[in-house]
Amino acid sequence: MGKKFALLLFIIQQVSFYSHAATYYVSSQGSDAQAGTSIANAWRSLKRVNATTFKPGDRLLFEAGQTFGGTLVLQGAGTAAQPIVVSSYGSGPATIASGTAAGFYSYNAAGIELRRLAFVGAGRLSSTNSGVVFYLDAPGTNLSYLRLDSLDVSGYRSSGISIGSWQGSSGYSDVRITASQVHANGEAGLSSYSEGLAAHHQWYVGTVQAYDNAGRADVTTTNTGSGILLSGIDGALVENCLAYHNGWLNANPDGGPVGIWGYCCNNLVIQKSESHHNSSGTAHDGGGFDLDGGCTNSVLQYNYSHDNGGPGYLLAQYYGAPAMHDVTIRYNVSKDDARRDSQGALLVWSSGDNGGIQRATIHNNTVLLTPTTDGSSPTAVLITSGGFSDLAIRNNVLQTTGGLPVLGTVSTTGLRLQGNCYWNPSQLVIDWNGTRYTDLASWRTATGQEQLGTGRLTGLNADPKLPGADPTRAPMAISPVRGAGLNLQAEFNVNPGPQDFVGNPTPAMPTAGNIGALESVTTTAAPLPVVLTAFTAQRVGPAAQLGWHTASEAGNAFFVVEYSLDGITFTSLGQVPGQGTSTQPHTYSYTDANLAQYPAGPVYYRLRQVDTDGQATYSPVRTLAGLGAGPAAQARLHVYPNPAAPTARIVVQASAGTQVQLLDIRGQLLASVPVAGDGSASLLPTSGLAAGLYIVRCGTQSTRLLLTQ
Repeated sequence: MGKKFALLLFIIQQVSFYSHAATYYVSSQGSDAQAGTSIANAWRSLKRVNATTFKPGDRLLFEAGQTFGGTLVLQGAGTAAQPIVVSSYGSGPATIASGTAAGFYSYNAAGIELRRLAFVGAGRLSSTNSGVVFYLDAPGTNLSYLRLDSLDVSGYRSSGISIGSWQGSSGYSDVRITASQVHANGEAGLSSYSEGLAAHHQWYVGTVQAYDNAGRADVTTTNTGSGILLSGIDGALVENCLAYHNGWLNANPDGGPVGIWGYCCNNLVIQKSESHHNSSGTAHDGGGFDLDGGCTNSVLQYNYSHDNGGPGYLLAQYYGAPAMHDVTIRYNVSKDDARRDSQGALLVWSSGDNGGIQRATIHNNTVLLTPTTDGSSPTAVLITSGGFSDLAIRNNVLQTTGGLPVLGTVSTTGLRLQGNCYWNPSQLVIDWNGTRYTDLASWRTATGQEQLGTGRLTGLNADPKLPGADPTRAPMAISPVRGAGLNLQAEFNVNPGPQDFVGNPTPAMPTAGNIGALESVTTTAAPLPVVLTAFTAQRVGPAAQLGWHTASEAGNAFFVVEYSLDGITFTSLGQVPGQGTSTQPHTYSYTDANLAQYPAGPVYYRLRQVDTDGQATYSPVRTLAGLGAGPAAQARLHVYPNPAAPTARIVVQASAGTQVQLLDIRGQLLASVPVAGDGSASLLPTSGLAAGLYIVRCGTQSTRLLLTQ
């Protein structure tokens, strides 16, 4: 009887707790004298918001498409189960225009979700702060649960997004930053920091784009202008991110920015990301990816770096840095990095402090390097200092042209090169501790490199035969690097990792794999459970007709059709069975007969696709106008898939009878297609276009399209 009473009391307490959570609205047509608990009696200003202390479970929603001036200072904290949610209501994001101050500020608090908002500062030369700021200085405190999703942050002097702590080991845990853009800021797009090592725990950064973060010409004591910079975290994963055109105003003479990197982190993994056209205003860094001072048990893998001023991939131990050990660079691609200042596509530098760089492995990467336009002389692999121990460089394709060196080093103690392919079609050049070698055999004989302890000779001086000199494509069937790699697990007890650059499995013992970043002739990544080629929503009388198409399915159990009236909380409408596993295209449909019963305003739809093993993924969101809304509400511009492979069929949803245009980043028109009566248009496969950003435009609306390799 006592247990039943205790359970009943717990339920009553929970119901009472949830009943106190409220939703507050802020509208350009509202009034601060109102309660704020509905659209009809919404608040008007950030001043009214900042005077309120929010409770766990509360939601604060700003009117989409409207701009609100000032800094949003969030008072209160939530929990993982009942977070405080700050977002937009209606179609699109609301904008916080904060002038010279921060756009958002949270102090010593977590349990917060920040979604579907734009934060705009006065510009990196006028602003005095960062855009979105979470700061913690309470002693002995670990705050859990932050969610930052679908944010656009620009125009701030410091970082677009800054999350930091400064009280010993105090920090934030369970942090996710996703689907956001950080651009046109001064010091960084996204950054973290802490006073103590590993103060933060378990972070995820995914599908974040960081670009046009210039650096600061007035700061000479530290590097500025990075895209994504993480520090002080124990357990962080960065994936599917993009960093480009950052850092050109860095003025620190002793070091520069990097597109995506970390320092003083343990178990940091940066993977499946792209970093290009980053630079530095000084003669250091300005590269693609970096594991820097104090990083331990950390990995760079499956990344694509190209056309950076500095190194594509860097290992560096700065002066005074904590111990740096057990770091790996594997299955990455570098194409035409080190465009300035005679740097290396793969570069290692160490001060030697606290043991320098200890136990570092660089394996199965592919480097393609051509001459620069400024007359500098880059090197495929460049070791610019001593201060390291047990540095192993194995199974890499190192290809240069125009007489550029494949290898240069000023220190050889603790360095082993084994199983690499070195190639220059005119003249092989190896600069080894002051001595130049022009053939593999004489270098091997003089140095003992490219051989095993048993006396077995390794390494190749041969054309790797990369199709079209493209390092992202698998070597030709006749390539000498196929099956010529050393089996790292069998030979050295080194775990090669589960996959190669494009998702092919790495060879199991004792099988020999390829030299370079690709393990087979295919360049297609492991298939997705369901390849969704289109998802549309259109009004048919009083109902919503939803339709979607799949190109293939693997273990697809069913789809759940979900709707939402605020774009945040989704409710299930019904379930549609999948096809299990199929390589054939299939068409699905679902009718929501309740459309006419929803209140005026946008109605959001999405699909939750569930695999046979219970794993779930979500489709893009589609929007229809609810009852009483005008036709303009149906004219939102959607592009899918995005990002897309060059061979993908790209579906655009827009206003019927209009024209959809595809433009390059400079505004040059590449294609124009009409929008059909069902509100959809199809852009033909774009295999003739280079990877990068493009613009899809329809009327006054536009959105970015990212083409990947």
